Amino acid sequence: MARIFRAIFAAWLLVFSSGVVTRTSGSENAADEKDGAGATHGIVASFHPEQARPGDVVEFRVEMIREEWGQFELHVPSHSELHSIAVEKVPVEIDGDRYRQRESLFFQPVASGTMVVGDAFVSMTTTGGVEEMQLPELRLEVLPFKTAGLSSTPEPFPPGEDGEVRSVQFAGTVAAVLGIVAVALFFWLLRQNHRSLAAIETTPDESNPEDLYARLKLGEMTPCELETLLHDPNFQWSSQTRSAIERSLYAKNRAAADLAAMIEADMSGVRA
Repeated sequence: MARIFRAIFAAWLLVFSSGVVTRTSGSENAADEKDGAGATHGIVASFHPEQARPGDVVEFRVEMIREEWGQFELHVPSHSELHSIAVEKVPVEIDGDRYRQRESLFFQPVASGTMVVGDAFVSMTTTGGVEEMQLPELRLEVLPFKTAGLSSTPEPFPPGEDGEVRSVQFAGTVAAVLGIVAVALFFWLLRQNHRSLAAIETTPDESNPEDLYARLKLGEMTPCELETLLHDPNFQWSSQTRSAIERSLYAKNRAAADLAAMIEADMSGVRA
């Protein structure tokens, strides 16, 4: 009797264990079916890179690789912490015996933390029709910036570089050259001034008719000096003398000795 009872108990225990295993396996298969829906259609979604910092460019990539024809359209809801900047679409193409398609969204994280994209899906079109497929939840780790040590002490100036040294040397050379040029110019002007004074001192007094007469007698009177003598209001030249001076001045018919004698005669008459 005891042996019969133990057999019945063992049979009941076996049936109960089978039911539990069957239910558990069904639950695991359902979960795998939900998570592997993309893999079944040859669609994979991922972040590139998987870690970033605020302001970095991050790619949300969805790619299809399958043996049967198909194409998809990506739908990603807006995210408050991910700033969308660009979209890149690669249409369906044949790679050997497989069909490939890729679509990428480019974001910039605006804050640190874990960014979760869990509502993205694709509209999958195959020979059997159109089907919406939920993408798996993706996480992006956005790392904070490294903290910088704060100090109230100002940073020292960097040491002088070779370029700065060369600039200072060049400036000194230019200043020296300019100084030499200025000194040379000063002495040149001073010399020219002395020459002008010497020329003024040696220039005869053209207003003195006697000096002009002496120069005419020696044959050293210039046309300018002869014209000054002709129009000198201090002398009343005779018509003959004036005509002789004009012929010597304008007709270039100069007889210095005769002209000097005529001028001397008129000047003697004026003195008398």
